[in-house]
Amino acid sequence: MVQSHKMRRGSMSHPPQLSDLNIMLLGLTGAGKSASGNTILGGDRKTFEERNYFTSETKLCAPAHTVVDRRTITVIDTVGLSDTAVKVTDVQAQIEQTIQNTQLDVFLLVIKLGETFTKEKHKAVKCIQEKFGAKGLKHTIVLFTHADQLRVSVEDHLRRCRTLRSVVDRCSGGFHVFNNKDEDRAQVTELLEKIESLRRKNGDRRYTEQDYKETRNDLWLKKCDIFVAIALGAAVAVLAGAALRGGAGLLGGGGVLEGADVLRAAGVGEAGTMMMSVAPRTGPALLGAAGGAALLAVAACAVLYCLARKYLFR
Repeated sequence: MVQSHKMRRGSMSHPPQLSDLNIMLLGLTGAGKSASGNTILGGDRKTFEERNYFTSETKLCAPAHTVVDRRTITVIDTVGLSDTAVKVTDVQAQIEQTIQNTQLDVFLLVIKLGETFTKEKHKAVKCIQEKFGAKGLKHTIVLFTHADQLRVSVEDHLRRCRTLRSVVDRCSGGFHVFNNKDEDRAQVTELLEKIESLRRKNGDRRYTEQDYKETRNDLWLKKCDIFVAIALGAAVAVLAGAALRGGAGLLGGGGVLEGADVLRAAGVGEAGTMMMSVAPRTGPALLGAAGGAALLAVAACAVLYCLARKYLFR
């Protein structure tokens, strides 16, 4: 039998220290994160505010603590991803601050059942998963709420909804089901057992600030790769068009050198000059004004890409 007591609310100005179990709730607005947090914490008082399914009552990150079977548990509620009243950058800053102070044992990705799991919701949930990376998925359990609104079992529902099944399959901890209107603590006991099993599976290793930073850097580099690929493709298309036009409106080597001077004056270093030195060797017959501009764009992209790698991994 689970006994819960000594419940108290925290704040990020005085963040929680390492406890026996650290849980972060994630999900869309109205999924039931705050209600699930209250179910885990137990007691008569509603520690996390919960009102309706259309607005988020949680303002950024809100931690609370309880003791279950003489074990300290920290539950961190977060604002819903679809809450338009809060800037995404503010949410990210608060989550980063939370992870700096509290290493996490598990993410509970809360998803509401009983309504259509649309492409927009799937995209938003995938965004949450990708934000914490592959290591984050190793520490994630999907927590379903409102399962009582289904006409079939959760297992049958997952077999019918492939997109929802794919969300669960990406998470190493599988899924659990909460009825937040049910005061039976057995559902909490079962969840804690699943969390302990997941902790053992991860070798008792927690999700850390370094894990989050590595994921964030990887996401930025992927965006840089896409940007550079698009720029290179556009440059090739422009150069090919200039060649087909027979090099009308030629740009001499002096124009290219001026472009290198501009990059050097902007402080991008030798990378820009190196890229621009290639231009004269291509022969003025292929380089019109558009061709020179394309090479400048390629050089700028290369420099930005190198700077991104340099400063993301310093």
